[in-house]
Amino acid sequence: MGLTTWYKYSKLLGYSKNRHLCPQKKYASLTSFRPNEIWCADVTILKTLDDKKHYIHFLMDHYSKMILEYSVENNSSPKAIKYLLQAAYLKYKNKEPITFMTDGGVENVNTTVQDFLKTTDEDIKHLIAQKDIPFSNSKIEAFNKIMKHQFLLPQYLENREQLDLALANDVITYNTLRPQLSLQGNTPTETFSGKTIGLKSYKSHFEEHKILRVAQNQQNKCKDCKL
Repeated sequence: MGLTTWYKYSKLLGYSKNRHLCPQKKYASLTSFRPNEIWCADVTILKTLDDKKHYIHFLMDHYSKMILEYSVENNSSPKAIKYLLQAAYLKYKNKEPITFMTDGGVENVNTTVQDFLKTTDEDIKHLIAQKDIPFSNSKIEAFNKIMKHQFLLPQYLENREQLDLALANDVITYNTLRPQLSLQGNTPTETFSGKTIGLKSYKSHFEEHKILRVAQNQQNKCKDCKL
């Protein structure tokens, strides 16, 4: 019988002890305090109009949210994750150790990735979200949604070639041209390089541009827009 039926008849038979529910585990996002402290990786799937699936592997700096490397493959690829780590390690490594955080997917937990990590002399330590640490990998998962729904899907990409071209432009736009409120008005690249911008300075022109947009809309020839 179901649990509800069980407790119903237990109550009718005089067993009045309340139903005990185990509290759900609470997961929070991980906090970082400097660039190159935590790197996180994830894979997202995008289907182009030719009905083919493409597995996009991203490696992100957790603190700045800058995309360090990416790769498009035909499936979830341990070799792709190794390539991303290897390229980023050679380009961005510093004196401090790096925490590499992923989920427990087969593209992340395998001998290919582990063999490379061993060559770094423990400069990179691999942790699995919600297993080795009680935190989720939510920051890069949120980025995956942004990249898919705000950048890639609206372009109605027909094939892999168009996807590659779009990603090359969109990653640059995300990293260098798109300021983020969560980064105090910085772009990810600016935050990664150590630049600080006051939030008040970032927000100072909001009202000015709001008035300008209203004025521009009122000059539109469409009568409905003037109402």
